[in-house]
Amino acid sequence: MKTIILAGGYAVRFHPITLHRPKPLLPVAGRPIIEYILSDCPSLDRPIISTNRYFAKQFAVWSDQTEHDVELVIEESCSEQEKLGTIGALAFLVRHLNITEEMLVIGGDNIFQFPLRNLITAYRGNPIIALYDIKDKERVRNRYGIAVVSKGKIVDFQEKPSHPHSSLVSTACYIYPAAVLPLFAEFVAESKAGKDAPGYFNEWLLNEKDIAIDPFIFEDGWHDISDRRSYIEANHCFANQDTVTGRDVRIRSSTVRDSVILDNVMIENCTINSCVIDENCRLSGVDLQDCLVGAGTIIKGDRRHC
Repeated sequence: MKTIILAGGYAVRFHPITLHRPKPLLPVAGRPIIEYILSDCPSLDRPIISTNRYFAKQFAVWSDQTEHDVELVIEESCSEQEKLGTIGALAFLVRHLNITEEMLVIGGDNIFQFPLRNLITAYRGNPIIALYDIKDKERVRNRYGIAVVSKGKIVDFQEKPSHPHSSLVSTACYIYPAAVLPLFAEFVAESKAGKDAPGYFNEWLLNEKDIAIDPFIFEDGWHDISDRRSYIEANHCFANQDTVTGRDVRIRSSTVRDSVILDNVMIENCTINSCVIDENCRLSGVDLQDCLVGAGTIIKGDRRHC
């Protein structure tokens, strides 16, 4: 079984924090997101990390420093407009690496608190998807792909529905059997632009190819790190602190709450609430609420609001 970690996205919703840094390499409680995944990966094979040309250098530097033995595969895309998409990336990997065995596929910006080996143990030869019950359809609406389960089988999918039929969220964690791998390219060739998300593919497998898909419902924690709020909450969880700071952070005459402050930041005479402050920033005399502050930003103010 091949282990694939998808890290080819551009995380535009999290700019400017991810403008020059791939989201899977962002620290959560001082540790890159992707290393939480790798630490729990079963020793099946050397994990493959799929990323894009734009972030290739950052991943190469990280891979030289990490204790994990990984294989980097670089897609040729350099922008959000060029990216292959999830299923396109899988089709590329199957073709490029000539993969002919089942694949464990994990989104590189997710942290799962259930043992990944439990998913492998539950695998019975059909595609299997890790599902998490949010228990609130309003939170699901227009945000997540969902699955409808009946009698131990997935019977329907909805990709980011406005009227969800379930609160079981399809997370970025799947196993696809070898027989399904050629179908990635077929689906990409048939699908419309913007319709290559895994939810659409799984719906296509179920309804067009009549392929049964098994659910793996877990109750342990799951962090889908997609924006400012989810990033802060993941740091809360793993650092067990209200505000998480990196190295060489200096805070003087300031109030900082519910925030993540990365390395080498100076904050003086400020009020910071629910913000992410990137590296090498200098902030003085400002009030910031619900902000993302990009690396190297210098703000000198008179207690003005953001």
